[in-house]
Amino acid sequence: MVPLPSGFSSDLIAAFGVLKTRTALSVDDLRVLAMIEAAGEEFYVRIARSIPGNAPGTAEARTLLMRNGREERGHARRLLKAIAAEGARFELPVHSDNPFVASLPPEIPATAGFLKDLESGEQEGDRQYQAWADAATNPVVARILRQNGREETRHGRRDARVVRLLAAQG
Repeated sequence: MVPLPSGFSSDLIAAFGVLKTRTALSVDDLRVLAMIEAAGEEFYVRIARSIPGNAPGTAEARTLLMRNGREERGHARRLLKAIAAEGARFELPVHSDNPFVASLPPEIPATAGFLKDLESGEQEGDRQYQAWADAATNPVVARILRQNGREETRHGRRDARVVRLLAAQG
């Protein structure tokens, strides 16, 4: 298991909460954020797998959630470039060594309430990324943070679409 810097819990939400207290992100913070984003891939996979049946819209809902997961992994890879731009090095751990994946519940039900909260959380993630970008002194890091943030809002829109698809099932 990859060790976390002092002050960080292996709980994904709690660790992001610590990052939200930062005006600007250090290299260690970027490493933690990269692991959180990588864990986001598995997070979305578990939500997608929880959607039962084959009713109309089910396959599209799963596809949207899986796409969000792939993009979360893409955010993590992009953060590796930000870390390199700061003159440091980091490799993403495999899921089994990522403490944020290890702390995920085995099943994450795709309920409307949860997905609506997730939509709001993704939009808050965008706002947070933009604030970090504003504070970044390295233009490469700022550009990466802004791009990741914009994509978080897109994830929220997809989450809202999944809510509508599942609601249409009855």
